[in-house]
Amino acid sequence: MNFRSDISFLRAFSVIAVVLYHFKFAFFNGGFIGVDIFFVISGYLMTRIVLSNFEKNNFKLLEFYQKRVVRIFPALLVMTTIFAAIIYFLLPTQFINYLKLYFSSIGFFSNIYYYLNSGYFDSSSQFNILLHTWSLSVEWQFYMIYPLILLIVKKIYLNNLKLFRGIFIAIIALSIVSMIFHSSFDKSFSFYIFYPRAWEMMIGGLAFLFENKAKNINRNLKFGLVSFSLIMITYMVYSVNEHSWPSLLTLIPVSLTSLILLLNIDVKIFRNKLIKFFGDISYSLYLWHWPIYVCSLFFGLNDRLRYRVAFIFISIIFATLSYFLIEKKNYNRKSNVILITTLVLFSLSFSLSKLNPKYLFEKSEAKLVYAASEYKSSSNTYKQYSSRNRHLMHDQSLKDYKFIKPDKSKKNILLVGDSHAAMFSQTLNELINNDNYRLIQTTADASFPIINSETIYKGPKDFFNFFYKNYFPENHDKIDLVLICSFYSAYSKDDLTKKIDFTESYFKKYNTPVMYLGQTDVYPLDYPTLYYLKNTYDIEKPSDNNTAETNEFLNNKLKDKYVDLLSLKIKKVDESGEPYMFDTNHLTLYGSEQYKKILKNKIYSKISGL
Repeated sequence: MNFRSDISFLRAFSVIAVVLYHFKFAFFNGGFIGVDIFFVISGYLMTRIVLSNFEKNNFKLLEFYQKRVVRIFPALLVMTTIFAAIIYFLLPTQFINYLKLYFSSIGFFSNIYYYLNSGYFDSSSQFNILLHTWSLSVEWQFYMIYPLILLIVKKIYLNNLKLFRGIFIAIIALSIVSMIFHSSFDKSFSFYIFYPRAWEMMIGGLAFLFENKAKNINRNLKFGLVSFSLIMITYMVYSVNEHSWPSLLTLIPVSLTSLILLLNIDVKIFRNKLIKFFGDISYSLYLWHWPIYVCSLFFGLNDRLRYRVAFIFISIIFATLSYFLIEKKNYNRKSNVILITTLVLFSLSFSLSKLNPKYLFEKSEAKLVYAASEYKSSSNTYKQYSSRNRHLMHDQSLKDYKFIKPDKSKKNILLVGDSHAAMFSQTLNELINNDNYRLIQTTADASFPIINSETIYKGPKDFFNFFYKNYFPENHDKIDLVLICSFYSAYSKDDLTKKIDFTESYFKKYNTPVMYLGQTDVYPLDYPTLYYLKNTYDIEKPSDNNTAETNEFLNNKLKDKYVDLLSLKIKKVDESGEPYMFDTNHLTLYGSEQYKKILKNKIYSKISGL
């Protein structure tokens, strides 16, 4: 295929939009649209390659796959491996997490991994160093499956183009319907998974299927349509909100990009040398800019404009080196070497991710690494939170939960709230459950404990409706104390006032005493990494500003009913170097003797007088 200056321009436009969006530049709120443009370009090129070879009767599936391997794998392998070394030496607490991202990325299923593992307890995605590889995985899955589908209808394409176009458009429609269907109840699925995004690439294929019909269009009309398309796409890059993506709105930039490819017009601006340069390095720039940006976040170097400009410049330098030293090399005879190298690196990274960190790091570091990467997936988590046992997870329904009846022979203490209440489960059980007292845990994910809680999860909402309408009225006479805890700082003061007024009036009606376990610290990433950054580089990331304000508000409103945890200055790492954490919003202080003493003094003294 002859060089297409319009494709080069679109690549440059796309990568610049994505980079400036990721580096938080104003006027690029919708810069993520650049990924959709890349999808359209890929769909156009793959359709052109496959169908053109059908016409020549020389399409070879393995050769098609081989060319995709030599085009995509080398630059990706180099980038991901270099950052593996960087993370190991400079940010070891993230190394095990990185290995999981590494093997899922070079195995081209990172989109599935992120979907399955972007759970309720996961840290913010902005600290995922290889998050951007989800789009490469989607494209690779498209490359694997798309030619197989086209092979099935090859005879129809060669003998009945009109029918082929109809089938092609029907598949696009089916993919769009799947996107709408999944978006209605699981936005992450429609964002990450292959088939709800396939329509974007296939709409690019329409540009090839109908390009003969566009040849006779007047050049001035073509120029007008292309100009209009670029203006509209630019406006969407400025104005679109990421929370509405993908949706039917995505049809606009996708269709307009396909229209530009269909019209195939060569204008002066498309041939600009600087634009061509960014078009050439677009793949490498996409690969390098995001992990460089995330590193700037970890090390607190993203708050000023000059830092962001500097890191963009660094990204361009590495992208340029990657393009000339890696991308431009001819690997056509080395595809087997590339595949074997990928398999070795995949196996090595997978194996290392399963090792106990003590075999990779010094003792003090190993404990931090374990806490940052393995704690939440270990049995410790389930034990501490009583998850899927006494705590209702966000993906469970009310029928999955069996409420415990109070013990008439004991003083019954009721722990009520969301996961921030559940994190106290193991500690409170050890302190309270004995011959005289019994802890009853009634907690559910992401829900303030009130009737009709405003949560996106149906199970927890039904859970608290049942608790207030059925369980507590039937058992209130055997409940001696209610302990409430929630992620208070997630709510405005007015909203929090209404919620607390509800719980106060509700339990007052039954003459049941209530105490509130206080707001805990909220940090931008996991505490072991924060601790490592502070102790190694003297980089300190403060907790959320809203946390202190919320704590002060609750202190003033609830007075002696409130246990102010922030004022207690609890150590987050004990003398042995063991951090007590769960994720960005949960500091698991279970196991700390200091913390147990505080709970005993603040809470146990209260229940012992009942």
